[in-house]
Amino acid sequence: MKKTAVFEKNLIRCYLLLGSASLSAIAVADESWELRASAQTVYAAYSGAQLRDDLFGAGVYIGGDYLEKGGFILGYSYTEVQGKGAGVGTFDSFEENAAYLSGRLHSYSDSLAGKISWRLDGYLISNDASEAISEIQGGAADSGAGPYVVGEADIGVVNPIVSYMNHDKDLSVELGYSHSNYDYDGRDEYQVHQLTPALGFSVAGPNNWVQLRGYFIHISDDEVNDGKNDTSAVEAKLTHWFGPSGPLGLDSLGFAGMLGERFLAVDSDAAVVYTLADEQQGVVSVNGRWKLDEQTSIMLQAGYEQFENRAINDEYDSTYIYLNLSHKW
Repeated sequence: MKKTAVFEKNLIRCYLLLGSASLSAIAVADESWELRASAQTVYAAYSGAQLRDDLFGAGVYIGGDYLEKGGFILGYSYTEVQGKGAGVGTFDSFEENAAYLSGRLHSYSDSLAGKISWRLDGYLISNDASEAISEIQGGAADSGAGPYVVGEADIGVVNPIVSYMNHDKDLSVELGYSHSNYDYDGRDEYQVHQLTPALGFSVAGPNNWVQLRGYFIHISDDEVNDGKNDTSAVEAKLTHWFGPSGPLGLDSLGFAGMLGERFLAVDSDAAVVYTLADEQQGVVSVNGRWKLDEQTSIMLQAGYEQFENRAINDEYDSTYIYLNLSHKW
């Protein structure tokens, strides 16, 4: 198992290195490339949580598309969860640094009347639990502070995805699989396997898009989520595009919700691995996007989430706000 994890991490490192080299080459590329960059930040406040106060995150991403043949995204994000740190089993803070690379290739099929996209995402994540206390009453090894979190951790994720979009661009089908390896200091490694099918379609014309995504997640270690190895959830998103005459200057308005249970999930839409979250048991959000000019846009999102830490029977919720600024050239 240890050799497999080392190979996986080295594979992701090579993938990220190739992405960096590609980025340098594209810097002097011709107009066949469309490049884009984005910066984002998020703040969440927890309510009713025994261990957590708030969360802050920020990230930067840069990517490009080469004609209709393929593209890439390279990114870095930092996340910090502030804990209450007031007793045995608590923590002061979690810090996470994550590197991300996504590459995709497109092929076109006359028989299927559409485009097939082959995508591979890789994540290298480093976590550190500051002042986390590993011994709680009764001698149990889990601090209850998060998903089997005590001390430093190295996490590697490989996430291949294949998708289909018809020529009319009113129907899409996607299937993703992710393999995550969690390696905490002083602990046995464990793996998380996730199958993620998705269906997208337009409703009442091209200005309305619905996406349904399922999450089917299995954890190899019984102790990670207090004996619950399998979680599943369904996520629904609705996006409406206004065009140039939207209310309040909006270019688009979106709504999203999640029902079920989702733990240690890989979200390929947001390019996020929820390594620091407890089990998610419900999400609702709304977002708006404004075009500042033809190349620049800003997106603002607000949401509400419900969680449960099964190790200590702690049910709580959070509200968050997310801001993204993007530019293409």
